[in-house]
Amino acid sequence: MRKIILVRHGQTNSNIAGTTQGHTDTSLNETGIVQAQKTGEYIRKNYDISESWSSDLTRCQMTINQITKKFTTTKLLREMSFGNWENKKFQVLKKQFPELTKKFVQGSEKFKAPKGESFQDMADRSIRFISKLNDEDNQGDYLIVTHGGLLRILIISFLNMPMKNSVNFYFDNCSITEIAYDLSNNSLLTKLNATEHLK
Repeated sequence: MRKIILVRHGQTNSNIAGTTQGHTDTSLNETGIVQAQKTGEYIRKNYDISESWSSDLTRCQMTINQITKKFTTTKLLREMSFGNWENKKFQVLKKQFPELTKKFVQGSEKFKAPKGESFQDMADRSIRFISKLNDEDNQGDYLIVTHGGLLRILIISFLNMPMKNSVNFYFDNCSITEIAYDLSNNSLLTKLNATEHLK
């Protein structure tokens, strides 16, 4: 089985502030850059990466640039679009939209921020992305650098789990998650949210 290495981007100032980012194009802060450098050192030492993919947003590209210089970007790996909720503190949104934020936290299929995406929209994107990995001639491991929300959806897509289970996963900045994957779509979660390499 081929390994798929999933990495969340490094820390941003918005992460610290508790501000939604979504499709807003933010950069890594100094801590995030160091996290990405340590992640790069670990991955180059421990994996045989044959193909690398990244969200096209800057925070992911800055992260993967510390791991490899050879990668493909795609909008399919973007974070959920929060529409009118972008660049807003989640604690403020909870007070303004208590029912809708509750649906978000629960991973409800009924959640959709004003002018934003639903979880199903993200799932559709993740399935389209996974279909790009079905290359029988390719050998070695895949590296995917993306966002916390999209990682949750990728995990349930690979493991064929219900959408509601996406809320049962959490990913730290520059954490490493590993899936053993074959072209018959048999997937095993072999590592989850590992951060030992950041110490």
